[in-house]
Amino acid sequence: MHHMNIANVLLVTIDVPELSSQLLSHGYNPLLVPDIPSILDIDVPFAVVLISQEAIGGAMAEDMERLYFVSNGVPIAVYINDPGRISPALKRALDEGTLDRVYAHEVANGLATSRIDRMYLGAGLDTVVRAYQQAADEKDLLQKEMNLRNRIVEHERELNVNITGSITSGLVVVDTTGSIFLINEYARRLLKLTKNDIVGAAYREVFPEKISRFVENALTRISGRWKRHEMKKITVDDAVLEIASYRMNDYAHNPVGLLMLINDISEQENTTAQLYRSEKLATVSTMLSGLAHELRNPLSIISARSQMALKKTEWDREWAVKNFESIDGQVNRCASILNSLLDYTRYKATQPMLHKVEDVLDETLTHVEYQNIFDGIKMEKDYQTGLVVFGDRSRFVQIFLNIVVNAADAMSGKGVLRLRTRADARDTVLVEIHDTGSGIESAAKDRIFDPFFTTKEPGKGTGLGLAVAYKIIQDSGGEIWFASEPHNTSFFVRLPSGKRKVYERKTATG
Repeated sequence: MHHMNIANVLLVTIDVPELSSQLLSHGYNPLLVPDIPSILDIDVPFAVVLISQEAIGGAMAEDMERLYFVSNGVPIAVYINDPGRISPALKRALDEGTLDRVYAHEVANGLATSRIDRMYLGAGLDTVVRAYQQAADEKDLLQKEMNLRNRIVEHERELNVNITGSITSGLVVVDTTGSIFLINEYARRLLKLTKNDIVGAAYREVFPEKISRFVENALTRISGRWKRHEMKKITVDDAVLEIASYRMNDYAHNPVGLLMLINDISEQENTTAQLYRSEKLATVSTMLSGLAHELRNPLSIISARSQMALKKTEWDREWAVKNFESIDGQVNRCASILNSLLDYTRYKATQPMLHKVEDVLDETLTHVEYQNIFDGIKMEKDYQTGLVVFGDRSRFVQIFLNIVVNAADAMSGKGVLRLRTRADARDTVLVEIHDTGSGIESAAKDRIFDPFFTTKEPGKGTGLGLAVAYKIIQDSGGEIWFASEPHNTSFFVRLPSGKRKVYERKTATG
């Protein structure tokens, strides 16, 4: 809201274009003054004097006497750009209310003019108005404007309090200096903060260590390479917190702080982990028949060799060594088959690491090579070497195993399964899995990633495979899609390159 008449504000030894711009936009007229004595040369009325911290740093008493002499009783405020270098005398004057204050961070956040408004309106508005206008009707109009401004400020204050208090997420705002500018009650509870004087404190003194590291990394990046927003999961004590961070900009699009929305997703993470394990067990049930068949062969050899040894009355060392080596080899083969199954079914905590894509795909194929349905399927590999992804290896295997098993079912055990990898745009890796099966029916295409949706016969599918794959890929920051027609179905999985992840981590840690 603009003033009916312009009020002059003296800026003594303060040349801050951003402050002058804000004053002009609020109806004030900033006048730059080089020093305190030059105030005597101002021949127009002024409403507020704003003087730099450095200008009254040394001869405090002399400067204050001069100021009160030339200011003619208007409000005087000190522009503080370095709170750590306030002299004891200046601090005493500020604490006693002799001088008001305006901080540099208030200018950066667009709040300085509100403070100047209060000084201007609280210093005898009628006196200032009479210097600019004589007519009584104009004074009444300005008084109404002042009342309206106060009501608007109070309404905005109440609205902000209601909004921040009603948000069902933790809300935290940290300025670029690392001071906590705003925090709602929900965030206090999530972060288990007990101190009352949190606003204005440094985040390092208040937040848990993991949250502090996240804020530190984010503040170092907001002035450089920064996405529209970033998501991060952080475990604090027994809770899994998901933090969405946003860069706050001023009117010139310069960063002024960091806004964070925090949610407790512990229950969701537990449910997701249970879903992963359920789908693993469902996949294992389809693998068991093939594993049993595969185990029967080495066990038959072991049994035959053992029976021959039992029947033999005279032992030849060369014959014995050969037979026992055969038995040992078959035992190792059985152990390898069982270990493969156990490695897949065993629950492991998420351990993000760098993995070669071809190694992940080859491990996936070891889990299906014993299944009868793959006996008539020709495997073709077209790997681009050197591609890496960052994440949990077992979950990557789970993605591709679900797709590969579905492809084998679609081909009824006969056809060609082709796996291809290549570097893609935007620092990503693309994995393509093609099959020559019957294809996906049109009615199923819109629901293929829905949980519990399956086209298999009852008892032969949970409907969780592709839903779980979709969730893992989404959590990894990737994408999955497909193209299907009879005898030609392709699934495409795009994942962020591990090299990009390494770059981001190095950038974050400096």
